[in-house]
Amino acid sequence: MKKRRTDASDVEKRVVSVCSPAAGSGVTLVAAALACSLAENSSAAFAEAGTPYVFDAFDMGKKFLLSGFTDYFRTFQEGKAFRGPENLWHGVNWAVHPGSLPPVKTLEDARAILRFAERLPGAYTVLDCSGLAEDVLQGVLNGSDRIYLVVDPLPGKLIPSSAALQRLKYAFPGAILTVNRMNRGVHRRELDAYLGTQDYLCLPDLGAEVIYKAEYACVFPWDLPEGKRLLSSLKKQE
Repeated sequence: MKKRRTDASDVEKRVVSVCSPAAGSGVTLVAAALACSLAENSSAAFAEAGTPYVFDAFDMGKKFLLSGFTDYFRTFQEGKAFRGPENLWHGVNWAVHPGSLPPVKTLEDARAILRFAERLPGAYTVLDCSGLAEDVLQGVLNGSDRIYLVVDPLPGKLIPSSAALQRLKYAFPGAILTVNRMNRGVHRRELDAYLGTQDYLCLPDLGAEVIYKAEYACVFPWDLPEGKRLLSSLKKQE
């Protein structure tokens, strides 16, 4: 992987991008889990390159009520320097869009997204690329050190996104193909034939009940006993 120096320290920076050819495949959850996994042995940041979600979903306003929440996007767009990691939870520095503050325009240019990712404190920045336009996504992936390509094995999601999936696989052959929400209802032989490989990372389907329970409790699914399988699966891959 490419090695960069962060602005804040001599730590070598690695940018990890998580994306999908289809909306609703669980990119945000996979990216957040990956950031938490990396933070157990290193320093890591999570950044929303595309559609905001995390701040409201996990009530980060309350988590940082006393310490204060740093809006890295506003700081970046105002041309100010980043300080050390400030929005720490699960050992991860969360660079997410705060829903309770006046909106700041999301970063729509691939070069700006990569500059933002590289400036964040930590050895890793995990980019949640949910909702990025395909041309912008291509630019971000071109500048990434590692790519996770997430797919939902449900045929109704796989088939409409076939062309986009093939374009991404062809352009980025080193991407880690990640099948999210794997469950016993998936016909593995048909899935293997569709993907053209048996070499992919499987992440378990935690079920809607676990996801809802976690968000209502303002914790991650892997904080719950029934959700720990997701983090364990990612750790095996690493």
